Amino acid sequence: MARVAFFGVGLMGEPMAGHLLAAGHGVVVLAHRSRAGVERLVGKGAVEASTALEAVERTELAIMMLPTADEVEDVLFGAGGAARAMAPGYTVIDMGTSFPPQTRRLAARVAERGGRFLDAPVTGGTKGARDGTLTIMVGGDAATLESVRPLLAAMGSQIYHFGGVGAGHTAKLVQNMIGIVSAAAIAEGFALAASAGLDCDRLFQMLSASTSASPLLRAMVPKIFARAFDQVNFRLDMAYKDLRQATQLGREMTVPLPAANGAAELMQLARALGFGSQDSAAVVRGLETLLKIEIKGGSASQAG
Repeated sequence: MARVAFFGVGLMGEPMAGHLLAAGHGVVVLAHRSRAGVERLVGKGAVEASTALEAVERTELAIMMLPTADEVEDVLFGAGGAARAMAPGYTVIDMGTSFPPQTRRLAARVAERGGRFLDAPVTGGTKGARDGTLTIMVGGDAATLESVRPLLAAMGSQIYHFGGVGAGHTAKLVQNMIGIVSAAAIAEGFALAASAGLDCDRLFQMLSASTSASPLLRAMVPKIFARAFDQVNFRLDMAYKDLRQATQLGREMTVPLPAANGAAELMQLARALGFGSQDSAAVVRGLETLLKIEIKGGSASQAG
């Protein structure tokens, strides 16, 4: 059984770390933004460290479920200098969604200290994290992946190896880009339909039986109808961050991404109006505010 330092025990990280504990692995946790997740995991058998350096000293690998590579780099090479405690062969697994060129630079710094690095972002949302059914996209050395596969299998049901370091994060940005652009299209479609006076309930029923049907459509539209934007599965600010990284990668590679760039502007509109902390379905709220409508079951009502 492995001894794992787990950084980032939020909505996704807490249940992921819980699955490692249930599988018999030793887990060392550290409070990042909130202590609530740490306390619940300690109640299940995790050990709390007082510093990142201590967490690395007591383990043989670290899982980072942090929002950005900047935060991963700060944990390892910032003021706390946790990387100083890495023994030869220590493995760092970045399971957040990060910018691939930054991932490769960070992996090189870990390698300079004798460590190993995998990027292994996930998809499946909070439900997948709770159920242990996440899909995991991996970049890095194949032998390193095989050495930690049992750990990843405790958290996810599908593991895909895409190539060298950064390939996992690239796959994740592509996956998120497709989903986020689709969410923007759903928001625009319902805004157009509502403005034209269509019955949005009937429209949803028709779309669900059409070639436009998708798990995203079936999850997003009822949330809009119920005005359940505070039930956060994927925060709008985080969706925008991921999409911005995808479009930046496209610019660096000279790959035009017009639909993705348009979706980013629609998300920025909603964020500018104060909806960034809500679920990503709140992308529709920018259009609602602009058009002075509110999309509910049935036809949209005029707001105000």
